[in-house]
Amino acid sequence: MSHHDEHGPRVLKHPFISRLFHWGLILGFLPAALTGFFIWWKPFSDDLQNLIMQIHIIGASILTLSCIFYIIFALDRIVAFTRRIFTWDARDMAWMKICGGYPQKMLLGKTIPVPPMGKINSGQKQMGIMMLIGGIILIVTGWGLYAFLPVAPKAVMYWFDMFHLVIGIFLGLCLFAHIFLGVYNWGEFLCMFGDGTQPLHEAEHHNPVWVENEIEPVKGSKISTPGQHPAG
Repeated sequence: MSHHDEHGPRVLKHPFISRLFHWGLILGFLPAALTGFFIWWKPFSDDLQNLIMQIHIIGASILTLSCIFYIIFALDRIVAFTRRIFTWDARDMAWMKICGGYPQKMLLGKTIPVPPMGKINSGQKQMGIMMLIGGIILIVTGWGLYAFLPVAPKAVMYWFDMFHLVIGIFLGLCLFAHIFLGVYNWGEFLCMFGDGTQPLHEAEHHNPVWVENEIEPVKGSKISTPGQHPAG
């Protein structure tokens, strides 16, 4: 799981199948979310709105296929991810109370102690829960509207449309925050969109519980004992 380069030992955090799925989410959910806002606002001419709808459908198709392929080829990782995001303890509650120390660092320039985290922090768990549940609802309601709008009961389609709209807006706004924090945590960004590895010292800083309990020890390196660490 670990290897060395000129900058020291690295650990594999995101395997290829997970990185590929993340690319599918970007190529699918991102254009679907952006076009969804324009479909909601309807600021353009009919011809341009129709083009935007076609892009929305293409994005939704990429998103749906990515989810299907990930279920087929990486069901074990879905199970592991689901277990992670729904496993909460006192450290998560403490992390959420201070928002991981990010507002204090970004707005006030203060670095405060933050509870140690596993492979994903409490904010990522929260985002994961919203994306898992919200994504399922978006896919089901979206394709329901696409396939059955002319024939299904109007009341059913009305609620499909309402759920699709409200959850789509909410997750779309969450996506912008997720992108911002992803770029802010540049090392994690490079890890997900690079070869999936991360320097051991970064992993020890951001995910000490994961380093301590889950990754294979790196020969010749000292793995930090989980404890309070500064926000990242």
